[in-house]
Amino acid sequence: MATIHQLFSAGAETTVTTLRWSLLYMMAYPEIQGRIQREIDDVVGRNRLPNYSDREHLPYTEATLMEIARIASIAPFGIPHVAAQNTTLFGYNIPEETIIMSNIWAIHNDPDTWKDPDMFRPERFLDGDRLAKQPDAYLPFSAGRRVCLGENLARIELFLFFSHCLHRFTFKKPQDSPELSFDGVAGAANSPRFYETEAILRD
Repeated sequence: MATIHQLFSAGAETTVTTLRWSLLYMMAYPEIQGRIQREIDDVVGRNRLPNYSDREHLPYTEATLMEIARIASIAPFGIPHVAAQNTTLFGYNIPEETIIMSNIWAIHNDPDTWKDPDMFRPERFLDGDRLAKQPDAYLPFSAGRRVCLGENLARIELFLFFSHCLHRFTFKKPQDSPELSFDGVAGAANSPRFYETEAILRD
């Protein structure tokens, strides 16, 4: 029961936060938003909404979601783990029951791993017209054997919500609204600051 509760409570928070980041980046990068919409229209058409089986045929859409997860790093320090026994890692002694946290934000922003990590560039996850092999340094759901239990559910939800939104609407920054900010707000998740959006119904 506790596990199921966590799937829905923690999963809802992180999924909603990721979607908030996604709409922010779509407003800031209208050319990327347009490319996603063209890909969805070419594959899905205008007469139905995308379904999860379309995902493998929408590599740019999927690459954009991956880039949002990388650059926003919703859970920047992952989930705390505890050392089950005394161990040594890279010369460091880690006593039993030591709390261990992964600095996922630092990994996702490491210039030795990601070229121009501050740039929002979905193409980094593509190999031509297909998704590239997922890099080992891509860890939006934490690392190790005990990664986020809701990873599969979150991937499905994010793809469906994101693709449905862009299939039906174009998101723009309203006139006279505050400038867009990419500074995160620390909390249960790394959340974007409050912003306004204008959802324009597509034909």
